[in-house]
Amino acid sequence: MILTNKYTVIESHRYRSCNIELWDDGIIFIKLDDNSEINLKDSIEHHAFLKTKFDGKNKIRVLTESGRYTTITKEAREFSTQPEINLMTLASAVVIKSLAHRIVINFIISFTRKQNIKMRIFDNKEEAIEWLLSIKQ
Repeated sequence: MILTNKYTVIESHRYRSCNIELWDDGIIFIKLDDNSEINLKDSIEHHAFLKTKFDGKNKIRVLTESGRYTTITKEAREFSTQPEINLMTLASAVVIKSLAHRIVINFIISFTRKQNIKMRIFDNKEEAIEWLLSIKQ
């Protein structure tokens, strides 16, 4: 059963390649732009925002929705898989739009599993939200 999740955006920030929102249910939503390339600078900026929302105790839930034809550079991928980058993340759900996205995210998941981070791929945003909210601290 899929529940329709209602949420309120508490905070919203625009970056070069995405919008990042903090929702009242505690999820941080990253909506990547269509036709964009995520580079190392972008990844560092996104991580800096996430760090401001981590209180040192309660890990965060991240929902990322890829855009159409969104790509990520090798440097940004490598940065995103570093253990110290993911210390504050409880769970990460990624809503994908293509087979290419699935391949890249599966590569990233192979690293995050070793770091005890829950990460899953979804085709549907509502299912991703439901899964994130089911993950307990």
